[in-house]
Amino acid sequence: MKYHFTGKQWWILLLIFSGTLINAIDRSSLATASPYIAQELHLDMSTMGLVLSSFGWTYLLCNLPSGWLVDRFGAKRVYGWAATLWSVACAMTGLARNVSTLLVSRTLVGIGESANFPVATKVVREHFATTERGLATGIYLAGLRLGYAVTPGLMAWLMLTFGSDARPDWQSAFLATGLGGLGFVLIWFATYQEHAPLTSKPTSPTASTLILLKHRNTWAILIIKFLQDYLYYLYLTWLPMYFVTERHLSLTSVAFYVTIPWVAGMIAQPLAGLTSDFFIIRGHSPTKIKKFLLIITQLVAASVIFAAFVESVHTAAILLIIAMAAESASAAILWTLPQDIAPEKLTGQLGGLMNTAGAAAAIVSPILTGLVAEIAGFAAALTLGGICMLISVLTIAFLLGPIRPIGHS
Repeated sequence: MKYHFTGKQWWILLLIFSGTLINAIDRSSLATASPYIAQELHLDMSTMGLVLSSFGWTYLLCNLPSGWLVDRFGAKRVYGWAATLWSVACAMTGLARNVSTLLVSRTLVGIGESANFPVATKVVREHFATTERGLATGIYLAGLRLGYAVTPGLMAWLMLTFGSDARPDWQSAFLATGLGGLGFVLIWFATYQEHAPLTSKPTSPTASTLILLKHRNTWAILIIKFLQDYLYYLYLTWLPMYFVTERHLSLTSVAFYVTIPWVAGMIAQPLAGLTSDFFIIRGHSPTKIKKFLLIITQLVAASVIFAAFVESVHTAAILLIIAMAAESASAAILWTLPQDIAPEKLTGQLGGLMNTAGAAAAIVSPILTGLVAEIAGFAAALTLGGICMLISVLTIAFLLGPIRPIGHS
């Protein structure tokens, strides 16, 4: 199988890959710094869970409006201003001196980052053919995993460079990563070109949502997205704390063990998209191929349950790597579904609606993980993440129907 992406298509992929990478760094940097923020600001685990979840509050509320804005005003303007907001807000985290300031800065990050996936979904739908979208989606999503992979090491290096082993300087680290994202904004505005002029207004956000919610597949992908992202946000927000408090590792060791699962995920996502395209190009049913890949990858992702009970930190790390790679591969397939299912003028809005379900998980997972870990230990918290994947498998098998555009018989 050969892909014949044009130079313009490769540049578009590089742009949304880079934007997604920066999005990931600014989103996940708080998790790496959380043990030191909690210590300096005297926060217990439940309070830190609240802070870690605050990103998801506005992320939840703003995905649908972001999807409508993308369909209405185009990717260029919406993404440019959104990236500006989340970059500045991330830098503001470095100015926090109490819980209130942390909550304000992280909720602003959530507002800005809510545009990322509605934009990327619309861009891929507009610039890539159906048989190219698996790989294109896997490539830009790999930016998220690469961002998560480099963030622990990047944040550790910045905190130690500006501070010391005795007192890592998390404030300066946030200022550096946040303000660094503004360079991408300049490149985006200077080089991205819309696919076509915006000639018509979409329906209102409420009407569009009602249209989409009338269909079974919309509900299926919302449930799958929530359950999958429960495990995803468990990794994103609590994995550093898990290795520090449960496995008693140093900052350098934590950076290593937290990085490898995201590297595995970054590799898995383009491979999953490539595999999907390979079989679809050869005439296999998109419904059968994508449902099969989703079920297999999510079953493997449920192996996080075993990582909770092994004694060796190395064995636990291997199991977490396998589970993370599988979850990431599943995400690559799942994000092609809005491109396949949505009516053309509602692509951004279905992407926003789907990511709203993920944003709900961004709120529930950090808080519930913190509470479960505090009451019953991290083994119980990891087990709950694995159970979510098993319920998602049942949803794929019994609720997700034929994968075709809404309105087509």
